[in-house]
Amino acid sequence: MSSSDQAAPAPGIKTAFPPIINEHSQVLILGSMPGDRSLDEQAYYAHPRNAFWWIMSQLIGVETQWPYAQRLNHLQDHKIALWDVLHRCERPGSLDSAIVQDSVEANDFERFLGAYPHLRALFFNGRTVANLF
Repeated sequence: MSSSDQAAPAPGIKTAFPPIINEHSQVLILGSMPGDRSLDEQAYYAHPRNAFWWIMSQLIGVETQWPYAQRLNHLQDHKIALWDVLHRCERPGSLDSAIVQDSVEANDFERFLGAYPHLRALFFNGRTVANLF
C-alpha cells in the first residue's frame, strides 16, 4: 500500500500521553484524555483555565509559573503520578461530554497497577473519569 492509499486518521481521534510515574509514586491522579491545548503543548493540564496546577499549588506548593518539567518533578517529589483513563478516543474538541463512547479505548490498568504495586490511592479529576474507569 502506498502512502497515498493509507487512510487518514478520523478527525477528532485523540491519543493520550504516557504516565508520569516513578518507583516512589503512591498517589495516581487520573484524567480522561488531554484536551486540545494539552495535546498541542504535549503537557498535562496545559490550558490556563484548567484548575489542576492551581490546586497543586495550594496542596503541595507547585508554583504555577514554573516550567512544566519542574512542576512534574515537584509532583514526583511528593509521590504523585499522573495518567489518563483513556488511551485513545474520538472527541471533537476538549470536553469530556464530547467523547464518542463507541470509540473509547482504555489504558491497560491491570498491567499498569501490577507494575506499580506501591500506588496507594487513585483520584479521579471528575465524574466522567470515574465513570470511564
